Amino acid sequence: MRRASAYRVFLTRNTEYHVRGHVCIGVRDRRTGQWQAEHPALARPLAESVVDSGGRLQSLRVPSLGDPLEFVVAGASLRTSPILDIEEREALNVGPRSAPSPLARHPERAPRTTRAERIR
Repeated sequence: MRRASAYRVFLTRNTEYHVRGHVCIGVRDRRTGQWQAEHPALARPLAESVVDSGGRLQSLRVPSLGDPLEFVVAGASLRTSPILDIEEREALNVGPRSAPSPLARHPERAPRTTRAERIR
């Protein structure tokens, strides 16, 4: 069972999209490990999310492997390349968006479970 403090990391060919509560909270370049403070997906909900009666975002459909992520930015759709992997991680306080994440230096320290591991 997923803990409330967990969030998902959607990995595409070039980018990691960190999503908590169906909202993008961080974008990182997979090649360089640099956080992208100006990415248009930041602070945007997934396109298939709606607000429930309690004011919380709920997803109509959780993106799967092979699907692109889709965000609504200024009334237009921002679509990523297909999802290659989905990881669940514990929430990390990375501080200001310009500060590097502890995972940028030591990705092996991040507790995570990939869908491929759960299927085995």
